[in-house]
Amino acid sequence: MTIHASRTLSVLALATAIVAAPLAASAAPGPQSEGMRTHQRADHHARSMHGDRWLRGLDLTQDQQDQIFKIRHDQEQAVYDQKKAVKAAAGTLRELGRADSFDQAKAKQAADALGQAQGQLALLRAQSMAQIRAVLTPEQRQTLAEHHQRKDKGTAKTTKS
Repeated sequence: MTIHASRTLSVLALATAIVAAPLAASAAPGPQSEGMRTHQRADHHARSMHGDRWLRGLDLTQDQQDQIFKIRHDQEQAVYDQKKAVKAAAGTLRELGRADSFDQAKAKQAADALGQAQGQLALLRAQSMAQIRAVLTPEQRQTLAEHHQRKDKGTAKTTKS
């Protein structure tokens, strides 16, 4: 086996171990009481809502919060898969760039895969944003629009400076 082939196998084994370890750990059964599982669901719900900074100040009802959580939860696997694809393609592209001999065809393939995964992730985010906006009342959408206008004006001032 050549040194290059050995290095490639080592990198592949390391990448496999890095990806498999969290999956194996999350799949391992562990003693959990019903109360603990309920707490974890509530904690996940709170983190999901915390990630939606653009929804702050809208005084969401509990029903709206639950609907938004469901939207996020329903897309969670697809978002995870796309983030994983982005990471893998970026890693492949980075490794190809560091190689002693550059393979243009493989780099193009990796770059295309990276662009495709990033595009899919952006599409998922736009879809969830549209679904979440549909949950809001007209008054909440107006408040959100005003917030975005203020934010956009603040961004415009900083870019002009």
